[in-house]
Amino acid sequence: MKVTNAFSQIFAIFAFLTLGSLMIIVSLHLLAFDDAILKVQEIYQSSWRSVQVGVVGLVFIVLGLAFAKMLVKAGRPNEAVFFQSEIGPMVVSANTLANTAVKAAKRFPLVKSVKAKVHITGKNVEIKLRLVLWAGGHVPAVLAELQQEVQLRVKRLLGSENALVVICDVRGIDEAESGLPDIGASRK
Repeated sequence: MKVTNAFSQIFAIFAFLTLGSLMIIVSLHLLAFDDAILKVQEIYQSSWRSVQVGVVGLVFIVLGLAFAKMLVKAGRPNEAVFFQSEIGPMVVSANTLANTAVKAAKRFPLVKSVKAKVHITGKNVEIKLRLVLWAGGHVPAVLAELQQEVQLRVKRLLGSENALVVICDVRGIDEAESGLPDIGASRK
């Protein structure tokens, strides 16, 4: 359904662009009506000219379809990891991986908020954690421990044959609330 939806959107875009261009050409009188009729008659009268216009039209259609195919492939992200486990083929969705990473990160009291974005390329998985931390801890130690915890939990889901990279992107550090002790790198 997504592919047909993308093709219909692309077709609509090209149709509107073509019609809009035609209307601008007509409104600006860039091509006189008589000249347009003469050009069409010229194409109809000469078989060689008809073949030329047909080939050019076919090239435009093929290029348009190739462009549309590239656009659809680039816009369609991999949404799951497929791999062979001991019990058979397995599928783990990107949402599951993101939820697992967020749950692992939330176990750290120094983490105020976290969002995970998963990028899957074949058997390679990249998880980018966008973090806002509380002030009062040793950030490099917390991030190293957090990365290890996320890798450990996600590896339990994926197994060892999939490459996994966890990237921590610290978006901010907020001042700790008055009741929050200096927590360092310890977890709950």
